[in-house]
Amino acid sequence: MFYSGILTEPGRKEVEIREAASLRQQRRMKQAVQFIHKDSADLLPLDGLKKLGTSKDTQPHNILQKRLMETNLSKFRGSRAPKDLSSQTNKLNQTKLGSSGKTEDEELIVVSCQCAGKELKAVVDTGSQHNLMSSACLDRLGLKEHLKALPVEEEMVSLPNKVKAIGQIEGLSLTVGAVPVECAALVVEDNDQPFSFGLQTLKSLKCVINMEKHHLVLGQMDREEIPFVGVDSAEAGE
Repeated sequence: MFYSGILTEPGRKEVEIREAASLRQQRRMKQAVQFIHKDSADLLPLDGLKKLGTSKDTQPHNILQKRLMETNLSKFRGSRAPKDLSSQTNKLNQTKLGSSGKTEDEELIVVSCQCAGKELKAVVDTGSQHNLMSSACLDRLGLKEHLKALPVEEEMVSLPNKVKAIGQIEGLSLTVGAVPVECAALVVEDNDQPFSFGLQTLKSLKCVINMEKHHLVLGQMDREEIPFVGVDSAEAGE
């Protein structure tokens, strides 16, 4: 038997369940549509991001990709920076060393003297205790036959510029200006300076270095002024 327009209790509950399910589905669809059209950059935990519209360049995934590329680029530059800095530092140090070496050469104190009948340019070296003569200078002066072996106590002597003594020459006679000088010298290999006076001889001559007037004052009894000569002249005197 059918009753028009009248729903039984079970039928009414079924309709309500269907309507509730349909309503929930509509709400979910509405929320999904809203999320798609809404700029979601402000929903992500990203500092400094703002709503930037719907352009592709301003979407969260594009922003993240851009930031990732910037971070990687910064790391790459950071990894190269120490090497570049080290390279620049090395170049700067080499430039400084080259310029300082040139300055040291320009500041050498050189005087002219006579030895074995030949002119000799001698460097005044207050950084060494000993007089030093290069083996090339020894040959040029014809004094090679006077070369003697070093005493045991002199074999371990410390010399400037890491030069190595190969022997010594005693009773060396020089004339500086009009002042006669009797001294000994250590003979060294590969020395850029042909001959140099050390502190022992300079003290014995009561040497005074006058940088203002560019001369030496020396002599135990009769004092004499010995003018400096140029470095180029000293090199030519080898």
